[in-house]
Amino acid sequence: MDHDETLAELFEQYKDEVRETIVKLDSELVAIEQDPSSSEVIFSIFRHLHSLKGSSKMFNVDNLGHLAHKLEDLMQKIDQDNAILSRFPGIVELLFQGNDHFREIIARLEEDIGFIHLTPEHAQFIEAINQQLSRIESKDGGLITAARALLDEIESLLPALEEQDTEALHRVMNETAAQIQRMEPGGRAADIRYSYGRVDVTDYVHAFEDGLDLLKSGQYAPQDLDAFFSNAEAMSRALFDQAGEDIMGVLGELNDGLEMYKERRLDIDPIVTEFLTMVLEDLKNAFQTETISTGPETAEKETPEKKKDGASGRAAPGGQAKTIRVDEKKIDLFLESVGKLITQSEILNHLQFAFREAGINPSLVRDFAGVNRTISNDIVMLQKSIMEVRQVEMDNILKKFPRLVRDLSHKMGKEAALEIEGERVPIDKSLLDDVEQAMIHLIRNAIDHGLEPPAEREARGKHRRGSIRIRVIQEEASILVELGDDGRGIDPVQVQARALERGMITRDQADVLSEQDTLLLVFHSGLTTKAQATDISGRGVGLDVVLSNIRKWNGEVDLDNRAGQGLTIRLRIPITNTLLTKEAILLKMGGSLFCLPLEYVVEIVTVPTTGFHRHKDTGESSREPDREAAGCM
Repeated sequence: MDHDETLAELFEQYKDEVRETIVKLDSELVAIEQDPSSSEVIFSIFRHLHSLKGSSKMFNVDNLGHLAHKLEDLMQKIDQDNAILSRFPGIVELLFQGNDHFREIIARLEEDIGFIHLTPEHAQFIEAINQQLSRIESKDGGLITAARALLDEIESLLPALEEQDTEALHRVMNETAAQIQRMEPGGRAADIRYSYGRVDVTDYVHAFEDGLDLLKSGQYAPQDLDAFFSNAEAMSRALFDQAGEDIMGVLGELNDGLEMYKERRLDIDPIVTEFLTMVLEDLKNAFQTETISTGPETAEKETPEKKKDGASGRAAPGGQAKTIRVDEKKIDLFLESVGKLITQSEILNHLQFAFREAGINPSLVRDFAGVNRTISNDIVMLQKSIMEVRQVEMDNILKKFPRLVRDLSHKMGKEAALEIEGERVPIDKSLLDDVEQAMIHLIRNAIDHGLEPPAEREARGKHRRGSIRIRVIQEEASILVELGDDGRGIDPVQVQARALERGMITRDQADVLSEQDTLLLVFHSGLTTKAQATDISGRGVGLDVVLSNIRKWNGEVDLDNRAGQGLTIRLRIPITNTLLTKEAILLKMGGSLFCLPLEYVVEIVTVPTTGFHRHKDTGESSREPDREAAGCM
């Protein structure tokens, strides 16, 4: 494989990872919109944006990398003080817009690999982020000014207090002043000491930070560059002997960057400064910190373990299972080959029967039968194994729905909370697209038709926020997907009236239809209970698509309606329909051979030849009944 092919594969992997991150961000943004105080989710969003920035810069996708960088700056502010989300609720909408820009960029890259630069729309969005950052900093500046004024006022009152009270108050004031210093724009707390193991790296870190500020400003001389890189090399050497797995990779990246700079004398552009900033951040996350207070109290050390519980030093989520990306076509090709092996195995079974009938040495037949049985069992195990490789978890589609519910409910002026159960249930990948499309239609239907507006719900004694529940259950021979809501349900009288109006049923048929059969009419194409169509639903095609998608896999659709209380729709899909190779029995009748899938066989009975009666003499009355046909029904 040449260099260009390797880069192309890596770029495809990068796009796949960005798509996965976009879906994760959708779910996490919905989560913090509902609970702005969740520090863990806030930090997870921050880390996702950090990773997007780094990988996009690596592949020169400047537009995505720059947008991720600006959003990362915004999330860093929130990570330091998650109360910002409550003070500025519009930030979440800004983050959703940023994720939509990521999605648009990746989609455009599929058509145009050169779509890597910022567009006017991107520049406008970046300006919106900058304005939001300015508003936050302006608010923080006001708080800092007020805090300093309060400290000055307290200090003026100190002489009037008792001596034993002033010592504790001085200590609190010093701590508050140090915190204010760290909050000030451009401020850096000189009272934080960094160490790794037995190595004190405080001076290295401060020199690195000062040098970065100088490089980013563009106001530096050649000697400043030399001093910066000399300090970076010295820090790397000081850490190398003590380095563990947590920073060895970061030091390797730093050393590679230093070598590249030496060899090529790279320009100090935003890409270089971003790389150096990321390296420093990763190193600082692994360092121990020690806050040296100006008061008489003991200094408090913060280790990386302690930092996991803090706002800006939390550890990333725990280790995940390692995966290998395999082209789906390769798996299908392999499964097709397994299917051919199963066919050949059945031929061997017939040969074994023929050998026995031909009177071949019984010892040889037994040996052949033993080997054939082993091969047959191994092939079946191989088929099961490859089918498991084809299986994915339902979470692959379920994780997309929180964002869908959020956007649709906002668009319809409604409030909805989504509950999901059964994310780990496995499903064959061939089913994934059809099940996803069916569920999207059901969700749209639940929000548009089912859930009432908040005011109407309150008038009916319900919570103003509606509930949508998705539950996936793995049964013995099928997968059950339930989607329910606590909305208004279906009015069978209205459904019947619309069906009559559109000529789908006659008046005589309407009179004898049961309530359940009447409700099932909603799955007919063209039937809708809405007076006016919208871009969400109302054209009478949504539930028809659900039915056709599920029936394609011999599945079933049924519903549980509770008028005024809600509706639950169940999709049941047989697992056996996901197999490309199926078990069947052969029937020979009238000289023709038929293959009947075993899943359709209810019972097999043996009928004695005396139980057969001919309806009409065909002139072949002397022929004995076919014993093969007599054995199967």
